[in-house]
Amino acid sequence: MGNRFVLKSKTLTDEEIADIEKVTNFDADSIKERYKNFLKSHPSGKMNKKQFLEIYDQINRNFGVRGEMTCENVFAAFDKNKDEALDFKEFVLALIFLRPNTVEANVDSFFKWYDVSDDGCLDYQELKESFESVIYLLGKKADPKTAEQMASEVFAMLSLKDDSKITKEQFIKGCKENPTLRKMCLLET
Repeated sequence: MGNRFVLKSKTLTDEEIADIEKVTNFDADSIKERYKNFLKSHPSGKMNKKQFLEIYDQINRNFGVRGEMTCENVFAAFDKNKDEALDFKEFVLALIFLRPNTVEANVDSFFKWYDVSDDGCLDYQELKESFESVIYLLGKKADPKTAEQMASEVFAMLSLKDDSKITKEQFIKGCKENPTLRKMCLLET
């Protein structure tokens, strides 16, 4: 998966803002305002696991997080650079997946996050790596199939060869028609 969603400094660059805009559909001004508020609460530009747990508990109380994901798994899955802290971009990604939303919106966010090549398509490797992350995030409640088997099944379901690419439209259609794929993409258990 790459680390394009790891913040490199305490100032957001235009490229980082564009990355966040792409995944969240927030406009640049909204992102800057949210980042300013994040820095007020977390002057280091990082949120530790305990701070994330407090927010996670609040979200769970207010909205009921889908499935039974543990805070530990959610934190680990979005700590892309494995520094035991979430920067603003990692935190925003975690919130996208924790908030209640429509199937299409969640699948769209999932697709954008894992389209590391940023070409509007998922290749076999990107899809396999996305499933590895989701399986890890779901922990022991995840489907026992391997990420590789799941990626192969998706390509077969869409009548594609492993060297093909899946468009966003194909992916959304597949999620609507395949309950297992939809559950993985929407982090349901």
